[in-house]
Amino acid sequence: EEEAPVAPVTKGRSLPWSKKEEEAPVAPVTKGRSLPWGKKEEEAPVAPAAAAAVAKERSFPWSKKQDAATVVAPPPPPEPVAPVTPPRSSKFSFGKKSTNTSPSSKSVATAPPTPSPPRKNSSKRTEYDESMVSEKTRRKCCSCKCVIGSSCLLILLAIGGVLAWRYGPWFQGSLSSTNLQVESCPDCCNGLRSNCKLPVNKVLFPTLHNAHSSKDHKFIGASHETQFEDALVEGYRGLQLSTCTCENVLSNALLERDPALGLENSNMGFCHSACGTGVRDPKAVIENIKTFLDVNRREVLIVEIDMTDDSEDDFRTALRASGLLDHVYIPDSKYVDWPKMGKLVDKNKRLILFGRGGSLRSCDAPDCRDGILYFYDFFAQTEPDGSDATSCDSTLNGDVNVDYFLVNQFQKNQAKMPSPTIANDLNSYNELSARFEDCQGKLEPNLLSVEFWQQGDVLEFVQKDNENRYELMKMGFGKRGLRG
Repeated sequence: EEEAPVAPVTKGRSLPWSKKEEEAPVAPVTKGRSLPWGKKEEEAPVAPAAAAAVAKERSFPWSKKQDAATVVAPPPPPEPVAPVTPPRSSKFSFGKKSTNTSPSSKSVATAPPTPSPPRKNSSKRTEYDESMVSEKTRRKCCSCKCVIGSSCLLILLAIGGVLAWRYGPWFQGSLSSTNLQVESCPDCCNGLRSNCKLPVNKVLFPTLHNAHSSKDHKFIGASHETQFEDALVEGYRGLQLSTCTCENVLSNALLERDPALGLENSNMGFCHSACGTGVRDPKAVIENIKTFLDVNRREVLIVEIDMTDDSEDDFRTALRASGLLDHVYIPDSKYVDWPKMGKLVDKNKRLILFGRGGSLRSCDAPDCRDGILYFYDFFAQTEPDGSDATSCDSTLNGDVNVDYFLVNQFQKNQAKMPSPTIANDLNSYNELSARFEDCQGKLEPNLLSVEFWQQGDVLEFVQKDNENRYELMKMGFGKRGLRG
């Protein structure tokens, strides 16, 4: 029989050969295949996913389009897909290639590395390079050793030269003036008759800074060309000395250790910092000061001593043994009324000692041991390092009742060493006059401390200034310790 076209089955549709069937739930029907005997095969319920697949596979061109009311199973929900994490790759792009093939997802980090060219066999070149590096290193080491060895040799030669120059057999450690006699009038005090009528704290004393340090005694960085004994003969009347303790080796070579002064076991000497840079034997210094006072009965000296802790006792021992204390002036009152120069000469108390350092502390003048007066009880001074060599401003602010005023008239050069060129300028008459002009209405200077005492016009200036002081004293000026 010819196959009659089968219309789609819908709910409640009447068939031509039978009565209207009761509406029953109809499972979703897909386009089925017609049987040859004319009856349509009943289709079993199909799962929605399977029905959709079958419908897609069994669609024929002659099959009629389903009506809009045909029930079609909804498409199955998509299965969840886990997010794809791109593989980690190093900054050198050595990771695996990303599975994401979209152009926008590609990155430099996941791009395949560029293959490097094959390595050449460089064993010969490596051996050559290693030999070159080894040769260069060896040459550098040899050069460094040569430089270090040469430097050490030069240093040793320099030290040997200094020691030979400083401590050779030609070194005269006890060099001193054989004649310390000075020419003076029989009624003068420190070269002037007018000085005898002035109180000792109204007279200007030309003074040597670091008096022990001179080129005569092979000091390194000496403060003077010649020794202080020659300066005393020329007219200087103030000495600034420093004691120190030498090392044992240097003490054996440089110090006499005179038992007569109680110094047989002493390492004390006169130096500024270290004995290796220069030292004076205490016997020569102390005995020459005493000899000068013995042979010059009209001269008055002021000596200021800076002592270290471990040299003070030895200095005091030598001072007592030398007999120098016989010339030391010791005030008889706590509030010192300084005598006139003539009176000191008459009583033969022509040495005034001031000290600092060590165990020295403030003391009442009559009670100070060995007549060494505490420096800071009586003195004001300008900048002690010489940084200000133009003004008379005092480091002791506001106190105008001090008895002595020390003016430091010296400066170091750029290498922080004493300079005769600088001293020649500072010691000139014009420079000294200009500085003392600044002292008008301020403290009256009593000690003028200089370096390289042979330079300039210090002695001439001091003599003129002392003459003017006497004239002002006669007119009633200068009694309060102020200048002008």
